[in-house]
Amino acid sequence: MGTSTVERVFFDESTNEAIRETLPEAGITFFEYVTHLGDGALLIVFATLLYWFGADSRREQRALVIAIGLGALAISAGMKGIFLRPRPELAAGYGGYSFPSAHAMGAAAFYGALAVVADTGTRLQRYVVAGTVIGLVAFSRVVIGVHFVGDVVVGVAIGLAFVALVAHDRTSEPDFIFAIAAVIAILSFILGSREFTAMTIGATIGATIAWQYVKALSPQPRGAAIVLLGYLCLPVVIGLRAVPVFWPDHVLVSVLEVIGYAVVTAAALVVPVVAERMNDWPPVEWLQARLPFSGRTIDPDQVPGSAGD
Repeated sequence: MGTSTVERVFFDESTNEAIRETLPEAGITFFEYVTHLGDGALLIVFATLLYWFGADSRREQRALVIAIGLGALAISAGMKGIFLRPRPELAAGYGGYSFPSAHAMGAAAFYGALAVVADTGTRLQRYVVAGTVIGLVAFSRVVIGVHFVGDVVVGVAIGLAFVALVAHDRTSEPDFIFAIAAVIAILSFILGSREFTAMTIGATIGATIAWQYVKALSPQPRGAAIVLLGYLCLPVVIGLRAVPVFWPDHVLVSVLEVIGYAVVTAAALVVPVVAERMNDWPPVEWLQARLPFSGRTIDPDQVPGSAGD
């Protein structure tokens, strides 16, 4: 009876329908927008921008957020590809598998890690804000019908547990977490998962290698140099995403994806180092004069002569 009760409450579509029926149409529309706060692409972009434009003294903490995010992505992709649980019928036309919720796990890992490493406001304030966002994203997945309640509960639990495990070990460094994420991604592939495993293997390996190169450096790029370099790299990212679309089911697609995501992720970590060499370019100087902040950082170190002064 216990098992049937769990299934009925946590993995039954009637629970989704009951929740939707309690909300007005405007409420459902609200959650359709809120759910994007857990989109993997948005979280990756947000984490990358924080890494690029954050104060140099907190660069390692920002890299740790990226590492935790990649670890959560590897875990969710591996579990989805191993369990192969279908989505609710309400999710007709929505691709991928249901268990666990990658949005819930990714939101829990990213916003939870950000709350731990950030220094804005008090710890309690950060935890409340992060918890609210995580809860809204998780609930939105149930409301719009693409996940069962159990999917988001497990996703949030694993995401927060991963953050707590890393945060508890004060000696954890980005390179170690990047390497752990790579091991998880490779093991997921060995165990049979093909759910974004090429992407996670490539990204985690690329990050592991790149961080070894950049962690000892202290680049001082101008903000405009980073913006310009990021813009120049955009076609590469678009091309990488287009490979499986225009060359589907080819035997080399997975290999190209692994290499491509390794290069892109490594490049994202190396951008500040390369951008520093572009500081004196005329286009950089022109753009720098028009940015809403001087120097590079949006949260400068509070010391004289810092990059953000």
